[in-house]
Amino acid sequence: MLLKRICKLFCFTLIILLMTACSSESREEAMRAIESTNLSNESIDDIKVGMSINDKSFITKHGYFEPYPNNEHYATQRNYDQYWNKDYIVSVDRQTQEILQVGVLEENNTSSTAMEIKRGFPIDKVITAYGENYFTYEDKEQTIYIIGYVDHQNNLELSFVHFDDKVTGINIGYAFD
Repeated sequence: MLLKRICKLFCFTLIILLMTACSSESREEAMRAIESTNLSNESIDDIKVGMSINDKSFITKHGYFEPYPNNEHYATQRNYDQYWNKDYIVSVDRQTQEILQVGVLEENNTSSTAMEIKRGFPIDKVITAYGENYFTYEDKEQTIYIIGYVDHQNNLELSFVHFDDKVTGINIGYAFD
């Protein structure tokens, strides 16, 4: 079971890494160019960026998260660690324990954003819910297609990976360093 979870996390991490590669316009350039969308109330199943992973109400609702097995490997390369359970992966600042990013894992079709968007939903439903001010990012070599919304005022990004016009991944986190 642990091997299966590691494989799922590896695939999710690979998708995120590949999303930032091989494009004529960088993802960050596309994000900076788009008009702001208010994401201040956005969450995934009430998990909000900025929450503490040690908060009692967070633990009561979502349980404890296990450390990602390769955190030690990346310890010198980043200031955060990743934790996961069967539904989510979260990036957490090592010093403050603040949640920096939340992603829905591949087999989780029940979790939703604050606007009730889930994996498997048509991408048009995302646009209806969040509006027309979205950026697109494509890596056709890796068949990765993303639309995302940026809240410039609150430094948040909500992104939806999609394939064949269906949402395959959902992620919310801080937009810029």
